[in-house]
Amino acid sequence: MLSLLLSTLVLGPAPEPAPAETQPETPGEPAELSAVEDIAFALVGEWPGLEPAQLEPVLASNLVDLGIEIEVTTRPAGNVFVQLDWARTLGAQRRGRAVFWLVRRDPETVQLFVLPPGTDLGYVRDIAFAGGPDELAELLAVIVRGAAESLQAGPPSGMRGVEPQPDPDPPPDPDPDPDPPVLPPVDPGPWVHVSVSYLGASLSSNAPWQHGAAVDVGLRLRSRLDVGLTAGWGTGLARDALSPLQLHRVPIGLTLGYAFDPDRRVSGRILATGVVEAVSWQPTDASDLELAGGTDLRVGLGVRGDLVIKLHAGLGLLLGGSVVGWLRNVRVDVDESGELRTVLGPAPVGGELRAGLEYAF
Repeated sequence: MLSLLLSTLVLGPAPEPAPAETQPETPGEPAELSAVEDIAFALVGEWPGLEPAQLEPVLASNLVDLGIEIEVTTRPAGNVFVQLDWARTLGAQRRGRAVFWLVRRDPETVQLFVLPPGTDLGYVRDIAFAGGPDELAELLAVIVRGAAESLQAGPPSGMRGVEPQPDPDPPPDPDPDPDPPVLPPVDPGPWVHVSVSYLGASLSSNAPWQHGAAVDVGLRLRSRLDVGLTAGWGTGLARDALSPLQLHRVPIGLTLGYAFDPDRRVSGRILATGVVEAVSWQPTDASDLELAGGTDLRVGLGVRGDLVIKLHAGLGLLLGGSVVGWLRNVRVDVDESGELRTVLGPAPVGGELRAGLEYAF
């Protein structure tokens, strides 16, 4: 009964044609249409309560007397032109196939699209409907039957054409950004370098070599001028048949000179150095009452050279040596029977060697 009522509403007498100025324009003349022999129907997007298995028998029962087969499927949501391309592909697979698809535009409106057989032009109809899924299935059965019967005669009544608009021309590519000017590398300077090394030094003929350690802190400026501070400690024995001495040395110095390129694997420095050294002595033979322990200072100027071999990142191997002329020296004498005998008499020129590790920041 509901089906008969809907047929009367949908397929009733055609309304009087609208005046020419209100007639919807149909884009282009459609190609010659063929009879509908097969229908592919798709539910696009989410349709709660309305499944293909529920809708297909309702539509098929209204088409059985026309000998038209129908299959209902689902499709993901997409814009109308995506769906139209899908419908064209599906319709071309079989002669006489019409493709319908249903889209919900808003809670109270659904849109029924159709691509008739033998044409690339689709049509759409807005259907105001807010009922349940069963009522919608009955309404669709009536509309689809009416469209199937009228498609061979021309465009379905009550539907407007859907024609994709040409894609706009893409915007021109922007001009590529000009390459940034190549700037000469900037020396980050100043560089700080710190080293810890073994320190060996000559003192006198009876104290030929003193062993110790040294710490150096230096600063290399962008002009490659290098300034530094060094401090060390050394110990040794001044041999004497009668009065041997235990010696301790604490040199403190300033350096100033030129540093070679530290980015090279092998680099170095040439430095002028000024040294103030405290020398202390203590007799090793406690029975020698003629000689007491003491401390004295000596001052000298010299030249120093460092070789730095880079090991990894800022870490390097330091090898260095220096020659110092003593402007003020120390001397230790002992009085033996009214005569002075020299126990320690350093040479006026001495040398130092360094070997250790350096890190440049």
